[in-house]
Amino acid sequence: MTAKQKDLSFPNVFIGNPECNNMTNYKTKYGQYVLITGASSGIGEAFAYKLASLNSDLILVARREDRLLTIKKEIQRKHSVDVILIPLDLTEENFIEIIKEKTKGLEIGMLINNAGFGSTGNYVDIESDYEEKMIKLNCIAPSILTHHFVHQMKERKKGAIIFLGSVVSFISVPFMTTYSATKAFNTFLADGLWYELKKFNVDVLSVNPGGTDTEFQRISKISGGPFVRKPEDVVVTALKTLGKKVAVIDGLMNKLNVFISKFLPRKLVLSLSGKVSEKLLKTGKYEN
Repeated sequence: MTAKQKDLSFPNVFIGNPECNNMTNYKTKYGQYVLITGASSGIGEAFAYKLASLNSDLILVARREDRLLTIKKEIQRKHSVDVILIPLDLTEENFIEIIKEKTKGLEIGMLINNAGFGSTGNYVDIESDYEEKMIKLNCIAPSILTHHFVHQMKERKKGAIIFLGSVVSFISVPFMTTYSATKAFNTFLADGLWYELKKFNVDVLSVNPGGTDTEFQRISKISGGPFVRKPEDVVVTALKTLGKKVAVIDGLMNKLNVFISKFLPRKLVLSLSGKVSEKLLKTGKYEN
């Protein structure tokens, strides 16, 4: 996608939206820099554009340096903010040492644990190395990053941490079994940290999207379903909720589905989600 195309999409989606325009100056509230993982596309990229428009300086982490450079150029064309790039695969050993070096002496006010990927198919048929890498990226990396940056937030008595969960944090989905488990981990980690860190004035939130129009859906071969949301929708939901709730589900239909599932027997919910998932897998609609 060219810089011109981006100018017509990400930055302008937020213009004229009262929910966006009335948001907090997070640089003042939490600290100078926002560190975003998985920042080269999708929800991570949308967070970068939105927070830059609110005057936050950025540290963008992702594997693809070329994509990061394009985003940095476009952001700095529109906003007078600092943008630091860290091209890095968070599944690599000792990735945290690189991040420590690149962020040394910087005030990290907000950490957005967004990077992740998923898988579909029979658990026994998926390569174990692939599943292991997913667990490293979805669970271990955000745990390590949070553990590192939370100390300076506690000392300053301000900060924020956002975890990207999913609606499958609440409704386990067969044939997306490991992915569901990793997202439940993120949501539960956020829950516990919300309580532990509130006395230090550190806000913690898990934002839980359903089907969202991102590169993640295509790579993971996961159907977005009939009520697909945009990355910018998820960002608005997260930022307007941060500091007010422990967890938030993005999108009315996603909220409704999770709400209804709470009143049904667990076995029934698993059977229903399993049948839908199996049908999507057989028809190839996971790959849409």
